[in-house]
Amino acid sequence: MSLFLDLRKHGKLAEKRNPMYEKSKFGKFWMYFMFVFWAGYLIFFGTTFAFAFDGGATEAYHVMNSGLIFVLVLDFLIRLPFQKTPTQEVKPYLLLPIKRNRLIDFLLIRSGLDGFNLFWLFLFVPFSIITVTKFYGISGVLTYCIGIWLLMVFNNYWFLLCRTLMGERIW
Repeated sequence: MSLFLDLRKHGKLAEKRNPMYEKSKFGKFWMYFMFVFWAGYLIFFGTTFAFAFDGGATEAYHVMNSGLIFVLVLDFLIRLPFQKTPTQEVKPYLLLPIKRNRLIDFLLIRSGLDGFNLFWLFLFVPFSIITVTKFYGISGVLTYCIGIWLLMVFNNYWFLLCRTLMGERIW
């Protein structure tokens, strides 16, 4: 656990040492503004889809689940410009007496707990509260959202694998 905390602290210090850390206040403002904008947009779409898909021959969550593959593909494509692979972060630590497997485990855990994996929950949580609660209650909403989150984490790991293979020119 100490290794995990130390490596997280090193990552935060590396971000602060970046020369653009203090110079890009407008960029930070714009980034936070766009995050709030897209979060609100996804909440709006989640509630709109819940009412738009309601009343058909199939339940609304079945319709949304049938389009889930498109959300996963879109998530994968959005990750391309925004998420970097952690392979370059391993290199400085390889000279230290730290096992390589522990470093890789740390980087995989950190990327699995990344906030980018939670972003699509702004779409699915309002949708599931409106549609899934009627049939399965709060426990159904929780398991539905955990399932969506696990799909996003799996998509994150798939992205990291594909990006690493593209960087190695194996693909």
